[in-house]
Amino acid sequence: MATIDKASAAERMVVTAITMAERGDDALAIHVVAASALNVLRDLIQKRGDEYVEQTLKLGAFTIAAARLRGDRISLPTNAAMEAVIENVMRGIEAGEVTQPADLIINLNADERRGMLTYIVKPYNFLKHADRDPLATLEEGDIDPDGAIAHALRALTMLSPEKELPDQIRPYLERHGLL
Repeated sequence: MATIDKASAAERMVVTAITMAERGDDALAIHVVAASALNVLRDLIQKRGDEYVEQTLKLGAFTIAAARLRGDRISLPTNAAMEAVIENVMRGIEAGEVTQPADLIINLNADERRGMLTYIVKPYNFLKHADRDPLATLEEGDIDPDGAIAHALRALTMLSPEKELPDQIRPYLERHGLL
């Protein structure tokens, strides 16, 4: 009988979440499967000595800043703090001080890093911790299967950047204009 390592298990869960999304399955189920994969992948990334949220913020801030400098329209949700970071990154790129995401320094404590993913882990934790608060409820608006899948895909590629994504993921990436 074959064995399954944690990275392979997480990849299978990401593929399953995408398959479910392509079929139009229940959004909560998709979100929870993708968030489960993300949690495994984040742990593996951290064990390797990296920090998922920090690296994702660096890549996002650099990508948005570089796109804005090229004149590309970027319509991603941000807040005032993130806009300030993007403005600083744009100045750094223009000055030649920032040439890649690794040049950025992100100072977040553990609570701030966890807070960045609250919207992804909230539905997962809602189900996981039923024993702590059996009467708790979840708002439909807290369910974001595409956000959970996007983070799980980012973590999957971050963990194994040299590995090609499974073919089952392609239709999802095409549908979302990510190829």
